[in-house]
Amino acid sequence: MSVNVEDRTSEVMLGKAALRAKIYAPVGRCIYCGSTEWSAQQPRKLGDEHIIPEGLGGGLVLPEASCQTCEAVTSAVELEWLRGAYHTARVQKELGKKKKRPPRFLPLQVHRDGKTVWESISLEKYPAMIVTLLFDEPEILSGCIPVDKVLSGGVAVGTLPTFGQLLKPYLDQGAVTFVPPRSSATSVHLGRMLAKIAHSYAVAELGITGFTSFLIDIILGTDTRHLSHYVGGTRDVPPLSDKGYEIKLTTVESVGLLPYLVVKIRLLSDVNGMPEYWVVVGERGSDEQFRHDDPGNVQK
Repeated sequence: MSVNVEDRTSEVMLGKAALRAKIYAPVGRCIYCGSTEWSAQQPRKLGDEHIIPEGLGGGLVLPEASCQTCEAVTSAVELEWLRGAYHTARVQKELGKKKKRPPRFLPLQVHRDGKTVWESISLEKYPAMIVTLLFDEPEILSGCIPVDKVLSGGVAVGTLPTFGQLLKPYLDQGAVTFVPPRSSATSVHLGRMLAKIAHSYAVAELGITGFTSFLIDIILGTDTRHLSHYVGGTRDVPPLSDKGYEIKLTTVESVGLLPYLVVKIRLLSDVNGMPEYWVVVGERGSDEQFRHDDPGNVQK
């Protein structure tokens, strides 16, 4: 397998200050179903698509790119992980829309003097861990034929720089047991969210006709049987970054020397231990590979 050195990379630095947003040229039709209207009942312009979810600090925006129906589908999938494994880290990093919410607490078990004590700690002061998934490379890159298979892999644990400081007062008392909040998020939700991110980024960089997409059925949930064929990653966790997320569009050759467009994604890459995901978005069209190099195609 070989990787084309010509690629496009976006790295965004996050913090409490506003993001440096990159706004692409409007698409004018839904990048998932092709509709040119928000809905039949409301024929207004299409919704803007945050390539990386806004709740993860997404600063890349593709205007007029999603209809009401498809937006409802993709948003529901994203929320499974935004309100699950990523939630406490998002609160502490102050990511997403600022809404007034009642205080929320998480339990922590402290084993002190032979007894188990339950501590209830606010999200802002909880020693947060992000328990997420590691995947192997997408199977299409190994020359495999698509098979019905659940997207599965290992476990990665991300910790914020404040983790040790927030945990220390409880460790000083004794052993600590974490009790993660209940979540309905699955590997399928994560895979579909990554597919949506990758597809929308490829459209932003190449144009909607610049490639043949493999991912529409996966994104919309109409067929997820071959999720692991197109969505995967690497078991090697990259080092901590000073960027809030990293996303790269490149060309990778399969073992059969077939070139595929691949988007590499790291979410919350400034959190120690967060993995890199690879999504095979499709095949190049007849257009020049990276025709969005023209700065006129990007709105600031």
